[in-house]
Amino acid sequence: RIQARLVCASSTARQPAMRTSLVALALLGLLGPARAGITVEDSTGTIVERHDMGDPDLPPVILVPGIGGSRIQARIPGRRSDWECMVQQFFQKTWFDLWFDITEIIPGSVGCFQANIELKWDVWRHEYLDNGVQTRVVEFGDIGGVRCIVPAMESTCTLTEVFSKMAYHLEGMGYVAGSNLHGAPFDWRTGPMYWTKPGGAYAELKRLVESSVQLNSGRKAVLVAVSEGAPYVLWFLNHYVTEEWKAQYVEAYVPIAGSFAGSLQSLRMVLAGYLWGINSKSLPWIDGSILAEVSRTFGGVTWSFPTTVPGHLDDWTVVRTSHRAWKASELERLLHEVDLHTTADIYNATRAYQTFDAPGVKTYCLYGAGVPTPKTLEYKGEDVYDPAALGYEEVDGDGAVMLESLNVCDSWAEQDPKMYTVVRLTNATHVGTIHRAEKYVRAIASGNITKMLRQLGADFILEEEPPLGAEGAARAPHATEGDGLTPYVQAATVAALAVGLFASVPLVAGVALARRALAVRRTGGRASRGGRQLL
Repeated sequence: RIQARLVCASSTARQPAMRTSLVALALLGLLGPARAGITVEDSTGTIVERHDMGDPDLPPVILVPGIGGSRIQARIPGRRSDWECMVQQFFQKTWFDLWFDITEIIPGSVGCFQANIELKWDVWRHEYLDNGVQTRVVEFGDIGGVRCIVPAMESTCTLTEVFSKMAYHLEGMGYVAGSNLHGAPFDWRTGPMYWTKPGGAYAELKRLVESSVQLNSGRKAVLVAVSEGAPYVLWFLNHYVTEEWKAQYVEAYVPIAGSFAGSLQSLRMVLAGYLWGINSKSLPWIDGSILAEVSRTFGGVTWSFPTTVPGHLDDWTVVRTSHRAWKASELERLLHEVDLHTTADIYNATRAYQTFDAPGVKTYCLYGAGVPTPKTLEYKGEDVYDPAALGYEEVDGDGAVMLESLNVCDSWAEQDPKMYTVVRLTNATHVGTIHRAEKYVRAIASGNITKMLRQLGADFILEEEPPLGAEGAARAPHATEGDGLTPYVQAATVAALAVGLFASVPLVAGVALARRALAVRRTGGRASRGGRQLL
């Protein structure tokens, strides 16, 4: 991973000779007014990037994605034994997109995708082992790693959007990526026991906030976090940094569609084989068990299992078969009883990192409601691995996270309404919440949020429903539409199949020509087809 440092290149930090030269040039009319900027250097001191500073009147904004929302790259320094990965390694000598390249899930590539992305857990030492794959997040501190998951083309970026639209609108306000607009991607697979380690994701996030505040004349930062990124940042604020640090560096915390008490979707991944819209139902050539095996190795996924919240969310049944049932407090027993012992150990390692307390900084909590959302996985038989036998008991929520997990922040606002503001977006899906929250983020960044909330006229904000449809009533989307979290992934994978098949035509033709040329050489310049000789 590149170790980069940010160096302020404003007029107060330049060397005297450089400052004199710039002033002289400006006086000569050869340059306009000197603009402040940021120089990014690698560990050797080599300048790798230069950025103009954004609008100095705007606070720096840090964008934190949820699980699955950070791009991850990989490289494989050793030799691979399986033929699929040997072919991949032949074409990809250095870093390649691990999460996510849509060509990884076309027919013939899924096995290599599994080998590269899944982790290996040691149940005796309770830690991950080296799986022979080196990984890194993409463009930490810039926003290339959080704009979208597949940035190859504009269409694929739109289909796999994370912060793309929000970043676009912020840039239109005067924000500059890498200067006062930053992405904080993290390896969401490993889990909090790795994020909290020295030099881990939290240490990088802390340094990023400090650097950006310093480079933006002491303006404190706004931390915007979506989905599982919301509890990720909440733990950071409650346990990783001090009260003094928060007072110095954080202007506001903005959780959007935060799954503070987890989500049933994570448990569904582990049991039934589902990975953010990728499943055997939408892509028949993918074995659902492979997707389940992959997600079972992720501490970040088990960390986001549904959980109770003292004084807010009581215990409830999360899985029910024809003869058995397990509550949220019994997930460890569930995992052992269905022979997922390693996953149970990973789950136990993440339990100590739950937090539901108010973060102690100005907070604007936004979440959706009014969409039927799974509360319990209900199986027709006893096989919890069978997605065909899976149904749901549904409650209110955003289609992916139930309301009682989203509205943990309500209690913060009840205790201190001046410090904590809640905005409930009615009839908003999980992804739709992120889109509808953009105007609030822009208002917070521009300093207009107080006026905007005052116009809505309530301490506990209830936004108006979206415009009525043609039939005269807004229809609430159903939880199963698009399979919840990221419905656009399915469309992207279908496009990937078409692209993969199209790209394979020249390869197949080349192999056929090579085989024919070899046959000609072996026959002394003649090859036969159907009894007819070809010269």
